[in-house]
Amino acid sequence: MNEVSIVSTISNEQADRLYWLGRYVERVFSTLKLFNRSIDRMLDQDDDDYVDFCRRLSIPSNIYSGLDDFQVRYLFDPQNPDSVYSNLSRAYDNAIVLRNFITSESLAFVQLALNHLEKGAIAESAFLETLRVSDWLLAFWGSIDDNVADLERRDLLKVGKYAERLDMRIRLGFGAEDVEPLLPRLLAHTKRVAVLLNGDALEALAALKVGEIANNPEGALKIVNALH
Repeated sequence: MNEVSIVSTISNEQADRLYWLGRYVERVFSTLKLFNRSIDRMLDQDDDDYVDFCRRLSIPSNIYSGLDDFQVRYLFDPQNPDSVYSNLSRAYDNAIVLRNFITSESLAFVQLALNHLEKGAIAESAFLETLRVSDWLLAFWGSIDDNVADLERRDLLKVGKYAERLDMRIRLGFGAEDVEPLLPRLLAHTKRVAVLLNGDALEALAALKVGEIANNPEGALKIVNALH
């Protein structure tokens, strides 16, 4: 599909919603993995470790009164803009608007994930419910691959997904072996939708050489987050 036909079939608003749906779904999936790995260490070693957890994600920690408050409000508080619940709600809001393009089945998986997160707030084991949330989000991506025939819309979702994953791994200080392979995966999904992305950021992203992300993580973050 050429650039003119992409512009005519995908509006700027729709492109924005596709991109951010991909980012929010990935943000919830990745932060739940990180939270579930970190919570035992917080409980067993240092009650204040949640402060470092927040610092690494560039979100405020001073809004929480302690570890117990953090566990509840970070996962489930709809009034906390950085909570997992708030991010999943944003994903759902975008999915609702895009349901004719991503299919009702894909939308249903986001709804199921949100339902289980709401159950987690009152469940005996919030951990088990968060695992179910992650499972439904994996099912969402499987549904996107199976049911979204429009390659450009699918690519915009994947650009959001890999931009978010790259963003988080840079912020969290992952090693080069976990960060560098994401760059070609992200760039592969930009080819058909380049006209809908920030051309300067895309050019800068494509120009990054091996080792540059590790040497200048803040610069790499700026490029990634200027992509759309």
